Amino acid sequence: MGVKHAGQLLDRAEKTVLVWTILGLALIGFVQVFTRYLFNYSFTWYEELGRYLGVFITFLGASIGVKSGSHFTMDLFVTRIPSPWQQILRSATSALSGSFFFLVTWYSWKILTRMYGYETTSPTMEIPMYIAYLPIPIFSMTMGIRFFVHSFDFLRDIRHSDSAREGEAQ
Repeated sequence: MGVKHAGQLLDRAEKTVLVWTILGLALIGFVQVFTRYLFNYSFTWYEELGRYLGVFITFLGASIGVKSGSHFTMDLFVTRIPSPWQQILRSATSALSGSFFFLVTWYSWKILTRMYGYETTSPTMEIPMYIAYLPIPIFSMTMGIRFFVHSFDFLRDIRHSDSAREGEAQ
């Protein structure tokens, strides 16, 4: 199995997990509302599960957004500078963003290991709290890696455009 095929498999798995998690959250929400109004019964664990799934969905979706380049960017300045500098600036901002997410990974992992040592559990579902916080360092690491991949892609584009211009000049 090649790297490209593994990447496509990972992309498909991420999107499938994201879709099914959102659908599951919606289904649980529907059941919660249905039972509350029809039977006057409310599940005590739903709010907590919804909060943890919301964190999971947010970080997984943000990671997919980094890969697809769908995050909001302010590029008024970038579009006004000459072509090679555009790529350099985009590469630098991607590297800076990647560094930020590596810091988030580092500090969230430190918090996670402390939580593991405290052996605290969630109030209603009674799952270990480090499991609830696990998506933060995992998907922050994924976002950091993806930002650095974008950074290297921008730098590679500079080299390709330079060699194309040299070919045109000859």
